[in-house]
Amino acid sequence: MASSFLLLRHFAICLLNMKIVSSTSSFLLNTPGMEWRMVGYLDMTDPTQLCPVSWQMFTSPRSMCGKKTTAACDSLSIPTAGASYRTVCGRFRGYQMGSPDAFYIEYNIETGYVDGISITYGSPGNRHHVYTYAAGVHELSDIDACPCTGDGISSSWFVGSDYHCESGNPGPGRESVWYLSDALWDGKQCGGNESTCCNSHDLPWFCKTFPNPISENLEVRICTDQELGNENVAIESFELYINVPANTALALMDTSTVIGITFAISFVMFSLVVLVAVCVCCLVKQRFKVALRHPATKPSTHNMIETDQKDTITDIGRDITMESNCVYAVPADLSDYYI
Repeated sequence: MASSFLLLRHFAICLLNMKIVSSTSSFLLNTPGMEWRMVGYLDMTDPTQLCPVSWQMFTSPRSMCGKKTTAACDSLSIPTAGASYRTVCGRFRGYQMGSPDAFYIEYNIETGYVDGISITYGSPGNRHHVYTYAAGVHELSDIDACPCTGDGISSSWFVGSDYHCESGNPGPGRESVWYLSDALWDGKQCGGNESTCCNSHDLPWFCKTFPNPISENLEVRICTDQELGNENVAIESFELYINVPANTALALMDTSTVIGITFAISFVMFSLVVLVAVCVCCLVKQRFKVALRHPATKPSTHNMIETDQKDTITDIGRDITMESNCVYAVPADLSDYYI
């Protein structure tokens, strides 16, 4: 029953993910002939959720997904099922550990240009920028702080103003601990020199519109350029949406959706077959019981069985044993009896 429940739950989630937008996403407004399609979702406050295999799952001090390797970035591909879209919107919430340094001007889009989250489209070697969430060392004046503090390094040319930067550390210390009292990129608790970092009325949402339609997959990378004991960034939740023509909404079922629907239909069909089989077995079992209580002789032209032979057959009938819940073994000597 537990596995059945999980299959039905997955089926329901797949169908819900095909909705235009969730009730909490009132920031996303529809335009005539267009609909919002959710392509990425993670909520680690839900105890049933797990991190993608390319990211490390943290359960302490809280459930989050962070970098798994020592590479500059750990990547997660976000399939868009070949849909044509021009606008990407989303929101991210995370936390910092230690002393992330926001931006690095010496790196390009293919490398770890930020301590934070990089959202791009395209393939490795041909990535195009969508949006960046950066994490500064603390909220005070520092070269490793967010650019909006007035002292941090400016964002790279390909990022421009398509970024949001915050720090969860009020400063001035740089401890190698998770700063959990102030979540990143929620547009709240921007103190000290960071006060101007949260001026955008769109926070915690971002939206990026491109001049021409795109059909390539999105990519979310968690990036830091130093060892994980010195700095790290982890995601607690995120949502990503693309704006697609309304008549393509049903065509955008990704692989997980198709698998979920297939499993759900298979489960329903299997359950019906099992139910029918059980009912048939029970009816056969009942017929056997009735036949054994009230045996009837066949009409026949050959000589009648003698009394002592009938007694023997009766005794054999009492010894009939059940080989399973639904199937009985009938000795050949009872061939003159109806079942």
